[in-house]
Amino acid sequence: MSEIVFHLIDDPADDAFWYYAAELCAESAEQERPTYVVCASLAHVEGFDDYLWSYRGDRFVPHTADPEDAAHAPIFIGCDPEAGGFAHVINLAGVEIPRPGDRERVDEVIPAGEPNREGARARWRIYRGAGASVRHLTIPTVRSEPAE
Repeated sequence: MSEIVFHLIDDPADDAFWYYAAELCAESAEQERPTYVVCASLAHVEGFDDYLWSYRGDRFVPHTADPEDAAHAPIFIGCDPEAGGFAHVINLAGVEIPRPGDRERVDEVIPAGEPNREGARARWRIYRGAGASVRHLTIPTVRSEPAE
């Protein structure tokens, strides 16, 4: 059964959404779990790609946005929610991931704000209706120490 985890970000920091997503990517890379990160657009892909290169000086996240290099990095960033081949998906796009039963796990990262939460609630109902195990985590702060 697929596991869908909604990560509800309450941290008001400007980069809280990006930082938390980067932490999820770092954990997946450290576990050597191939992961597909779904972004909303090519600009979003490029922005997150740039963010991963510098978000923490003490934690490198091997990743790529180049389909030709996807086999050589544990984290692949793209903008096609229907892309297959990955058991783990981190969804940053705010759209439904089709066929959740084809995935072992989907992490839905939800930024603060009611419009984002409304969309997440709709996806929650869709995933539950598809038979996935759905749960949520509230993230009050994304960093254990304040940003520099």
